[in-house]
Amino acid sequence: MSFKTTIPIPIEALTTQPRVRNPRVRTIAIEDNIYDKDTGEYYGTYIRTPYTPEPELVSEHKPTCLKSTWYIAEDGSPLPVESFSSVLVHTGTVIEIFPQKTTQPKERKTTAGRPPQVIANPLSTALVTLKLEERPTPWLDDIVFGAIYTGPGLVNRKHSVSLADVKRVLRLPAISVAGAASVLLNHNREPMSTRQLQRVIEAARTALGGIAMHLERQPDILRSVDVAIDFDEFWKSRDGQAKPATTREHPMKRRALEMIRAKAATKTIAKVLGISKNTVKSWTEEAGIGLVVEGSMASD
Repeated sequence: MSFKTTIPIPIEALTTQPRVRNPRVRTIAIEDNIYDKDTGEYYGTYIRTPYTPEPELVSEHKPTCLKSTWYIAEDGSPLPVESFSSVLVHTGTVIEIFPQKTTQPKERKTTAGRPPQVIANPLSTALVTLKLEERPTPWLDDIVFGAIYTGPGLVNRKHSVSLADVKRVLRLPAISVAGAASVLLNHNREPMSTRQLQRVIEAARTALGGIAMHLERQPDILRSVDVAIDFDEFWKSRDGQAKPATTREHPMKRRALEMIRAKAATKTIAKVLGISKNTVKSWTEEAGIGLVVEGSMASD
């Protein structure tokens, strides 16, 4: 019978020999004791030390973020602003030597240009009723067409404004640029330009006189829609309304006409006066004078 004897290895040998023998030694751990798996030789013991973390210093007031609503005390603890006044009891009052005055920006008031014109329209109720009841109104179209021709006029031999746009403005109780802009759009379904709105209003203002005259002479139309209009008051208010300013004449037009009558060439007139040839041609057509082109006489 053979017995295996376990011989303890000195501590000095454990610090040097295991490093040399470690690549070719197979060990086993029994209750934290290390033995050679083949010979049963004892190498050492695992030493276990329990880890105890240091206690954290937890503050009673621990806000997630410190903003202007918190005050940091001398000990580093955050305090609400409400308690700031009670902590600093002995602070003196702050006297502002040069107080800052809050100055509000002044609104710029300009008197340039005329105030927006608003034309009262007492005929709107009758025109709206006629539209809703789908009454035939050929006389209205004739009056509006004449107002467009005598008012804003023609552009390239076409009416400068639409008949439907003028009739739509005539149904407004107050005719103005702002009111017309709220009901009118251009051909691209976009807001109409101010100049075009002014043309429509000019035609509507001219048409109001003709419509009032027709309704005054044909009282059956107003009685059929149960609308009463005081035409005396209408004509008084119309006389008091400011008339639209007339278009100023071009400063070079009179001199251009003199040169046209003197049979000067269109190119020469345009170069001397600093205007386009088309302008010279249009002024020549208006005056009914024969046009001279490149030094030769020619009539349109």
